[in-house]
Amino acid sequence: MSDKNWRNTRDYRVWRAKVIRRDKRCKVCNSIKNRVAHHLNSGSYFPDQRYDVENGICLCHDCHVQFHTNYKRSFKEKCTKYDFNNFMCLVKYFKQKK
Repeated sequence: MSDKNWRNTRDYRVWRAKVIRRDKRCKVCNSIKNRVAHHLNSGSYFPDQRYDVENGICLCHDCHVQFHTNYKRSFKEKCTKYDFNNFMCLVKYFKQKK
């Protein structure tokens, strides 16, 4: 299997299930609907961390899309833990402003 198909592997499915089971809810909005596992350090750019549960966080689909399209501008851009921490700071800031 080529490196491009790593998301189709059993290891990836197990990683995703473990992250969602550990966190239970979206770490941004606390939702339990449409949960996904997000890599803090992109699996494509950091292959040695792809299946590390500590490199994952549970998000709902909407918050995941918001991070990748509004904060990073694309799902293909490199993401790091630093990026996600900045995103969370912005989310908290705007929640306080309401």
